Amino acid sequence: MYKVVWVARFHGGISNEDARRHWSEVHAPLGAKVAGIDRYVQSHVLSALGPLGVSDEQAAFDGYSCCWYRDRDAFEESLRTPEWAALGVDSPNLFDDSRWDGSSASLDARTIIEGPLAPFKTVWFVRFRPDVRAEPSRSREAHEYWIAQHGGHFGTQVPGISRYIQNHVASAIGAEGETPGVKMDFDGFSECWFDDRAAFDLAMASPEWLRMNEDAEQLFDLDYIVPAMSAVLAENVVVAGDAGRPPA
Repeated sequence: MYKVVWVARFHGGISNEDARRHWSEVHAPLGAKVAGIDRYVQSHVLSALGPLGVSDEQAAFDGYSCCWYRDRDAFEESLRTPEWAALGVDSPNLFDDSRWDGSSASLDARTIIEGPLAPFKTVWFVRFRPDVRAEPSRSREAHEYWIAQHGGHFGTQVPGISRYIQNHVASAIGAEGETPGVKMDFDGFSECWFDDRAAFDLAMASPEWLRMNEDAEQLFDLDYIVPAMSAVLAENVVVAGDAGRPPA
C-alpha cells in the first residue's frame, strides 16, 4: 500500500470547535468521494503531550489526515480528479494553506507492535538532531535505528501499548505528487494506541518509558517533539478500507 499524510493547522479566523466540525462534516465527505482512496483517517488534536503525559501547553498543529492507496500511481491519479479539486476549493475554509509545504509526505509505515486500534490514540512527530539531518548517510542510519532499537527494543518493552506504528517520511508531496526537493519539517511520526487514559498514564510512568526517553536524546531533536508536535488524538475514520487496519 501507498500511505500519505497531510499535517494540518487551522487558520486564525475559525474557532477550533467550528474547524473540527467542518473538517468532519464537510471536508471529510468531499474526501470520501475521491476515487482511489482505499482508507482515509483524520486525527484531531485534543491536547498536547509533555515528556511524561498530557500537557496544558498548546500543540503546534491541529491534526493530520492519512490516506492509503493501492500504489503511487493511484495516488497521483486521484490528484487529477474533479473530486480532489473540490477538496482544494474547500481547504481555505478551515486550513492555513501556507503550511502544507514540508508538512505533507508519502510514508514508509512500520508496525512495531501489532495489535488492535484501541480507543486512546497518541502521536509524536519527530525530527532527527540537526547533525544527523545534515548527512544523508547518518539520516538513513537514524531511520534504521528508530525501527530496530528505539522502537523494536525499547518501545516493545513499554507496558500497555496496544498498537505502535512508526511512519517514516519517504518523500515530500505537493499538488502534483512526490516532490523530493522540498525540505521536510519532520522525519516521521509514531502513533500509539492504548485501551484508555489510565493505561497511557501507567505506561508514561513506567521505567521502560523512561529508558525509551533517554534513548530518544541521542536520536531526536526533543525541543521539536515536546510538547509542540506531540498530542492526544480523536480519530475520525472517513473511508474504512482494510489498508493499515488490524483485526479488532
